[in-house]
Amino acid sequence: MKITEINLIETKCELAEPIKMSFGLRTERRHLFVEVLTDKGIKGIGETWTNFPFWAVDEKKVTLGALKHIFIGKDPLRINDIWADIGRKILRTDIGLQYGSKGPVFQALSGIDIALWDIMGKAYNVPVYQLLGGAVHDHINAYASGLTAGDYKKRVPYWLDKGFNEFKVKVGFGEKSDAETLKAVREEIGSKKLYADANQKWKDAKEAVAQMQMLSEYNVSFFEEPINASMRDEYKKIRDASNLTIAAGENLYSRHESHAYMNQGLVDIIQPDVTKSGGITETWAVCEEARLYNVSTALHMYGTAVGLAASLHVMFASANALSMEYDVIDNIMMTELLQKTFYTLDNGKFIITEELPGLGIALSNDFLNKYALKAS
Repeated sequence: MKITEINLIETKCELAEPIKMSFGLRTERRHLFVEVLTDKGIKGIGETWTNFPFWAVDEKKVTLGALKHIFIGKDPLRINDIWADIGRKILRTDIGLQYGSKGPVFQALSGIDIALWDIMGKAYNVPVYQLLGGAVHDHINAYASGLTAGDYKKRVPYWLDKGFNEFKVKVGFGEKSDAETLKAVREEIGSKKLYADANQKWKDAKEAVAQMQMLSEYNVSFFEEPINASMRDEYKKIRDASNLTIAAGENLYSRHESHAYMNQGLVDIIQPDVTKSGGITETWAVCEEARLYNVSTALHMYGTAVGLAASLHVMFASANALSMEYDVIDNIMMTELLQKTFYTLDNGKFIITEELPGLGIALSNDFLNKYALKAS
């Protein structure tokens, strides 16, 4: 089997209300899917990270256009060989060294890699989680993600009613605002699990540690990305100053960067993102290494149902899987994009309902007809 073409499918929809992050507002959902075609008629679908910055979709289109020549003519079932070629031609060459933008490259490669695993599963007529060694969980808990000061009042009761037992609040909007949000959500959810995500807001360990007492007061189960992901020395200071459970990983690219965090004992929970960190290949490598360090895996996912499906295959096969992020902020890219899935979300739990090959999903033509801008 040979790869014959790589197509890009861009979708866009406006948000009824802007989503407020610690680093800015998001006013639309704009995503880019990667479709890999083969000479045997088997197609695979993947997703690349495009949430931020606002030019991310255009950036990935350029990057994927420049990279796709590496894949044309390759056997899509030889994924390890393809990654070895990527290393020889891009990551370890003057191109990679001079470009200096690891994030966009790994995000683009992630979309292709996910599609390759989809193809492999379809070729062998098995789900991706079977290719990873089989499911080791009968369900994966979901946690409600994206809650902010402006929307928790209407969203928390709704998702409590849906059976959710875990909730993540975005912080980094000032100590008073953060405390008010955490207090209100804690009162609403009672003893259920509460997480906090700073999105790398604070400048260093000193500033982050100053916030930790407040987080402890509201029994926050894990604290996600308090500072810039590249500041490992500062993460070490945070670990030394607090017993709070630390999570990070969405902004670590490849297994090598995650290895450094786990090897140095900087995190209790590792959070690679299949659409950012190097696809299923690199994410699975991170999850397998996490077992050696007794680090839990809780994949980051703030995109669409394609990325979620790919993430769930990894989580179902990961022995150290903790819980799966689920965006609860009116995301039709999560709820309406697919016409077929291998899983269901029931009472706050993801459950495998059908053994479908590959990613076990099919995009909705009606959705694409309405929201796809163009294919190239």
